[in-house]
Amino acid sequence: MHRGRKKRSVKDMRRDELMEAAIMVIAKEGLHGTTLSQIAVEAGMSTALVNHYFDSKEDLLEATMRRLSGRYRSEIMALMPADPTPAQRLRAIIEGSFQPDNLTLASRKAWVQFLVNAMSGGRIFHLFRLTGERVVSNIRYAVKQLVPPDQVDDTVDGIAAMIDGFFWENATDCSAEDLMRARRICWNYACLLIPALRSSH
Repeated sequence: MHRGRKKRSVKDMRRDELMEAAIMVIAKEGLHGTTLSQIAVEAGMSTALVNHYFDSKEDLLEATMRRLSGRYRSEIMALMPADPTPAQRLRAIIEGSFQPDNLTLASRKAWVQFLVNAMSGGRIFHLFRLTGERVVSNIRYAVKQLVPPDQVDDTVDGIAAMIDGFFWENATDCSAEDLMRARRICWNYACLLIPALRSSH
């Protein structure tokens, strides 16, 4: 018997709509300038309904940060084969870090706002650090299978720094060509550090 996708609840759909609305408002008003009433208007809902689905503004902002992080991870996983080789895993991380769907204008501006807020500590800082740690952990898992043990740390840090640098460079302004260039340069840099990659693609 065919099984379709599990039907999503109204609550999940409304929460998704509110998080998407929050991204748009944060992009326009900044994190501190964003209010629940503005998000409600953007989503076409009442403020009371926003309060029904989220306990507070902080709760909604944290969920929105998780949504951006989850979208980033999803882009990477979508490019990764079911049983990836180390090279395929590393390629997916680099390619997935610079996908247009994850770096729309509103998303880029929201990422910048969350970064600025993270510098003050608190929950957003924790979520930001967790996102970075997951990416680095994935890079490390691939790299340690490709280079001698004494080269792992420097190689991981170098690739992570290159991805991070281009990610934030493109967070302010970018085109499809800029993202393609970031993917190409990051991969070429990884190939310089890891000669084994040169024969994988």
